[in-house]
Amino acid sequence: MFLIYLIHSLSFLSLVLYSSRYLKTKAFLKMRFFILYLFFMFSIDVGALILLKNGIENSFLYNILSLVEFNLLFFFYKEVSKNELTKNVSKINIILYNFIFLITSIYFGKGVLSNTYNNLAPLFGAFQISIVLILFLREFLISEEVLSYKKNILFWITVGLLLYYLGTLPLTGVLSYMEKNDSFQFLYHIQKLLTILMHTCFITGFLWSWNRIK
Repeated sequence: MFLIYLIHSLSFLSLVLYSSRYLKTKAFLKMRFFILYLFFMFSIDVGALILLKNGIENSFLYNILSLVEFNLLFFFYKEVSKNELTKNVSKINIILYNFIFLITSIYFGKGVLSNTYNNLAPLFGAFQISIVLILFLREFLISEEVLSYKKNILFWITVGLLLYYLGTLPLTGVLSYMEKNDSFQFLYHIQKLLTILMHTCFITGFLWSWNRIK
């Protein structure tokens, strides 16, 4: 439980830092999708934990999260990218992912609204957003902004997301079909550690780039 509470604390801290700093700045329009991403990640995780503690099935919440999180990230990179390829790939992925989510939800049936977790959509989503992140990172590395990467908040956000989604991509599929034994717990903890690493990147980037936020 310690790791879960630590994740919730870091998630809440990320949300508070980015919201308080960007809400009243000109940069908010570009950052709004990422702030919404942080909000839904924190809110749904906490909501799911509350339901679990009360013995209520929470799979439907994670299905909602799967739909929301990837759409927000695709829209975010469509906004912040300066490269047409990255923008176009983000646009295509918005359409493609929502189609995949719809088809896989139909495959799992009405249970996705209550007690069935759609574990296929997040696999596709993680793969698709990883492509966008790699394209954006490539765009960043060949630009002049790479010279001040430590103070570029988009660099830190992208690195954090890439580490998380590339790391959890194989885990998401494996964990869905494993029995809850020692191996399951080991992989589950790796997934939690990747979440901690992601939020650490978000917070580090925020602190490093403080003076550049306008």
